[in-house]
Amino acid sequence: MALCQKIEPELKRVIDFRIEDGASERHRLVFDKKTFLPLISGPAIYTDGEKIHLPTQFKLALTDPDNEIMIASAVRHESDHIKEFIKLNQEFHPDKEYDPKSINRFLEDFFLREKFKENPTLAHEIFNIVEDNRIDRKARGELPGLARFSKEKEKRIYLNRRPSPKYLMKKKKGLSAFREFFLQKTLLDETIDEVPPQYNNLLNECVSIARSAENKDIHVSLEATEKIYVKFKENFDIKQPMRQLPPFAGRGHSRMSPGLPKKYKGSVKPREGREEGKKHPSVQDRKERKASSAKKEQQKKISPKKKAKKNQPEESIPGEHKEREPRFKKEKESEKQDRRGKRQKEKEKQKIDSASEKDKLSYWIGSGYFRKIVPKPSPGVNIAIPQGSRSDIEKAHKTIEKYNGEIRAIESYFKRLEERYRGKKKARAGEEINIGEYVQAELEYEATGVRPNKKMFRKRARIKKKAAWAILADISSSTAFGFGYRIIDYIKDALLIQGEALNYSGYPFGIFAFHSGGILFREIMNYKDTVYTIKDFKENYGEENRGRIMSLSPYGGTLMVNAIKYISDNLREVEGMPKGFCIITDGEPDTPQDVRESFKSLQEDGILPFLFVIGAEHEECAKFLIDDYVIIKRDRLAELPNEVLRIFTTYGIMK
Repeated sequence: MALCQKIEPELKRVIDFRIEDGASERHRLVFDKKTFLPLISGPAIYTDGEKIHLPTQFKLALTDPDNEIMIASAVRHESDHIKEFIKLNQEFHPDKEYDPKSINRFLEDFFLREKFKENPTLAHEIFNIVEDNRIDRKARGELPGLARFSKEKEKRIYLNRRPSPKYLMKKKKGLSAFREFFLQKTLLDETIDEVPPQYNNLLNECVSIARSAENKDIHVSLEATEKIYVKFKENFDIKQPMRQLPPFAGRGHSRMSPGLPKKYKGSVKPREGREEGKKHPSVQDRKERKASSAKKEQQKKISPKKKAKKNQPEESIPGEHKEREPRFKKEKESEKQDRRGKRQKEKEKQKIDSASEKDKLSYWIGSGYFRKIVPKPSPGVNIAIPQGSRSDIEKAHKTIEKYNGEIRAIESYFKRLEERYRGKKKARAGEEINIGEYVQAELEYEATGVRPNKKMFRKRARIKKKAAWAILADISSSTAFGFGYRIIDYIKDALLIQGEALNYSGYPFGIFAFHSGGILFREIMNYKDTVYTIKDFKENYGEENRGRIMSLSPYGGTLMVNAIKYISDNLREVEGMPKGFCIITDGEPDTPQDVRESFKSLQEDGILPFLFVIGAEHEECAKFLIDDYVIIKRDRLAELPNEVLRIFTTYGIMK
């Protein structure tokens, strides 16, 4: 973790280097208490054109030196923004000192022009991407060390923390998905997910326009913004409310950022508060509203008894009320009973008519006050095979390189096991005889009378122990999220590492993923697990399987029990001992009691179940489900792949 105030002198030198000597005195660093960690989302690094705001602590990379370099790079980026604003100010007011407010007003007026009337916020977001790309490309050309660090470390870290456009498209958020594709391709040169064919040409055109501003000035960035905005407008409904995407590189533009229209912060409806022809209430209107509301409050304070007295006739016959009271009471009671009877009959009728529908749609879990409702599970599973693309395979190889040391250690271990079990040495005390050598030796002895000194017995090779192994990963919707990271990325890394290690072993193994139900009506009505077969037990592991792992995307819920039953039934038929079954999840199953029974059944059949739970808040549930569980804390999620590998090494090889 980098402590930003600790390296303040170095950061000031960056400002002086990028703007001019003494600039750090005019453009101060402001250290906000809010930290920027993988657990905290939101903007933490920004400039208002005058000061540069930083968090007190920063942690995105694994080592402190890398975090410090990333903070220095962020300060360099904001300094370059200020330098561009100073140039712009000199164009408008050559005789005046730099005034950031005038630049803010200029940019805000630009985004509130008629051409951007449908969605000024979108126009501002496009400008940020175009201008950030122009500034960063220029800096990398001037500073080779920055270019190397950005290529080797910075880009990979930021790419891992971007949301999945494929997931956004599944949620019917086409505009948000394309905005994310545009950001990733422009600023990071690649995308997390493969670009759909319908967006491919449009994305290339927008990125090409954005990059046309490179090696030029801010005016060209503004012109490029207009062209890209038109492309968005032609292909999407940009009048809809915009989903706020996470900030890039810790840099946010949603507050105190130059040029941001004040009425369009965060996730708001376009043009909200600026509708044409909308009249603001006058002072007279406000007074009338206050008077009417006060009158209503006064009427509410009058009690029902007072109201009855008020409505009662002035002249009434004494004793008449007392005589009528019993009769009125009887009539009221009979009316109430009739109403109750009718209601009860209606309820019973509704219960009979919709009993089957309610049975499908309601399923209460838990006890006491803490209960949740989920669709009632259906038996069986849906089987699916994910389709990996070429880019998925390339991502898989990058991940393999990242964990190259751990994979090579497993490979060398299995090679040593191979030599130990093959039994190449020969000895007379062995149990297996080489018949050919024995006959030849006897013939030579009869012909010459000299017995040759040959070893004709060899030690029988020990039977190589083969373990059967299965791994199941939860890819429900919740794995798409995290505070500054995506859980599913670490789950995919764990599956890939496990696949590489098991491939060297020669053991029969299977890799699977699952989610439950979904958002479609038929998925809710027929609520069951969908199991994705990444590698079956009888299938050879190769490039296709690697691509399948990296193509997984979050969806649905976490039933789990059906998926466990399906895979354990397949695992029972596979020859091997011991048999292990690893399950990775980021939450709690819908039916914990059923999952607990499934784990007991596995143990009775000689299968060792292991549960990896992401999040310390789920430890109580994990303890209820199984004895052998591993809790992966969210701030140490990077340990998940190695933990899964450790369990396999301990139980799959040693025992």
